[in-house]
Amino acid sequence: MDGTIIILDYSSYERQKIKHILDKIGTFVVIEVSSSTQFKLLNLNLENLKLIIMDLAFPSEQEGFEILKSVRSNEYAADVPVIVVTRSDRLEHKTAALQYAVNDYIIKPFQVKRLESSVRSFVRFKDTFHYDTGGIGNVIMTFDEYILREIKYSRRMQSPLSFILITTLKLKENKDGTAQTEMNNNERILSITAQKARSILRVTDTIVMSKARDIIIVLPCTGESGAKVVCEKIKAGLFQEFIKINADLNDFIYPVHVTFPKEGEDFQKLMENAFKKVSDKEILEKIVSINPNDRKYSNSSYNQFRKWL
Repeated sequence: MDGTIIILDYSSYERQKIKHILDKIGTFVVIEVSSSTQFKLLNLNLENLKLIIMDLAFPSEQEGFEILKSVRSNEYAADVPVIVVTRSDRLEHKTAALQYAVNDYIIKPFQVKRLESSVRSFVRFKDTFHYDTGGIGNVIMTFDEYILREIKYSRRMQSPLSFILITTLKLKENKDGTAQTEMNNNERILSITAQKARSILRVTDTIVMSKARDIIIVLPCTGESGAKVVCEKIKAGLFQEFIKINADLNDFIYPVHVTFPKEGEDFQKLMENAFKKVSDKEILEKIVSINPNDRKYSNSSYNQFRKWL
């Protein structure tokens, strides 16, 4: 860590803007103070306090100067650099700020480079080794190469690797034999699904879409039970989304999961088993939708010839 920096500003937007600049400069512990009351509760005896960035209007310049006085009279913060970032460009305010040994006075709205340069000039960084990667080209890898690498890694480490396949089910038919059309848009369905799935997955997981037909999710170091949990989380997250568009999730989306090496030694075999699970689901739906009397007749006809097999 490069030290601790305190930001005093009533505006959450301004604090976020300053934090974004600090993130580009180094790795700091940032303490945000949004009110004078909060500041009074703050213990300035902080480990490695490097800098204070503050707005004078806190909420008024009078209170801002009172805080400055409090900082300079504190034995732990008396020598800490202070950068004032404020909208007030009045000469008397600048003069008064100098009396409190303010190190810089920046007028809002400010240029990012202006504050960045000021912070760099007052915060000393430890000399650390840095390898310049600017001259190295981007690493390009095909999806097949990526999958092959993950499978090799799983085999070497003897750890499971799971895949989730999300594909649209075949649309049900109306009584007249025509397909239902209220959600006959695979791209839209998968877009909604992919967006929700991304919010659920870990940073180590990978999600790809295949030509607006299927979604494939790669779950490294995840076994069968873990993949099942992820499937259930995706379905639970999608439930409300499908309600908004007056659709039944189970009619259109059926996530299935397969695990290496239990259900396949390579990607093609794993996907073959995944699509078989989807197909079994569709066949089961058709069987369930058959009239009970017709189903009983079909079973008896099947059993009549089964003895010859």
